Amino acid sequence: MGKKDDPKLMQEWFKLVQEKNAMVRYESELMIFARELELEDRQSRLQQELRERMAVEDHLKTEEELSEEKKILNEMLDVVEQRDSLVALLEEQRLREKEEDKDLEAVMLSKGFSLNWS
Repeated sequence: MGKKDDPKLMQEWFKLVQEKNAMVRYESELMIFARELELEDRQSRLQQELRERMAVEDHLKTEEELSEEKKILNEMLDVVEQRDSLVALLEEQRLREKEEDKDLEAVMLSKGFSLNWS
């Protein structure tokens, strides 16, 4: 049992590393999805507020009201950009994870271990 290169222990270690990576990745995805939901909710609220403001004809609005509409539109654009960034981040993360998996598999194969994760 005290052997450094015990194949069963090494196989178990690789399996645990894979499980840990999967959990960390899942947590990261959940955080991104939570942020996405927050932004989606914010966008929906802004759209509703803008619809209510736009129900009044422009010639009946004060400069302050028109300015507020513009501010809402700009915030909506910002929210959309943030949501796009999250999608890009998630895709980038998934590509990086694939590379990490390939690296781990290469190390396993170089040590003579199988890729049986179950």
